[in-house]
Amino acid sequence: MIRVVAYNVSGGLDLGAVTEVLSALEPHIVCVLEVPSPTRLRRVARDTDLEIAARSGRGGTGTAVLVAPHLNVLSSGGVELTTPRQVPRREASHAIVSAGGSRLSVTAVQLGLRPEIRRVNLDELMGFLASVDAPTIVGCDLNESPRSPVAVRLAASYLDAHIAAGIGAGLTYPTSDPVVRQDFVFVDPTLRAVTCRTVSDAHVDVASHHRPVVADIDVDAGHPHTGARE
Repeated sequence: MIRVVAYNVSGGLDLGAVTEVLSALEPHIVCVLEVPSPTRLRRVARDTDLEIAARSGRGGTGTAVLVAPHLNVLSSGGVELTTPRQVPRREASHAIVSAGGSRLSVTAVQLGLRPEIRRVNLDELMGFLASVDAPTIVGCDLNESPRSPVAVRLAASYLDAHIAAGIGAGLTYPTSDPVVRQDFVFVDPTLRAVTCRTVSDAHVDVASHHRPVVADIDVDAGHPHTGARE
């Protein structure tokens, strides 16, 4: 069993609170969205006993994958996404890690605010994921609700952990009074989402504009799960 967290940290709005949130969650893998600067990200990793497996893009719009020290990082890199000149550049972070003898493909990605660009970027992302020979985990901020086109297309290929095993409504944005679920953990159909939840406490409320998504994943399930529930 591994614990995966997808967390848009709003560029490091309150690093001390982010550290408290992640330390309490005790994750094995964190997909960080809207990463802070490299120096500040290293501080978060150090203070939470995690390691930076991959980091891509600029502070504030970039992404990263953090992993627990006992996970072996087999490879890492970035996935550049097409971005018009007048909007912030987007780039996904990707790592292949070994967890309990299982190889996992882990991607952290945030899609932009313009629907037509999200659709182009999803084509690029799906093409990349299809080229990787390992079960997929994607931690993401889609800037869309679950019923919007990009989320629906992802959910047709991968399990939305909240739909499969969610606790509560799973709303993630904005933190203080969330009205939409735009942050997700998607997992390969050969894996099993055991639980999925969002977190709210005093540290979460000040750490970021988003609530983290926490999913416990059985990586040894060994058989496909195609059913979903709303």
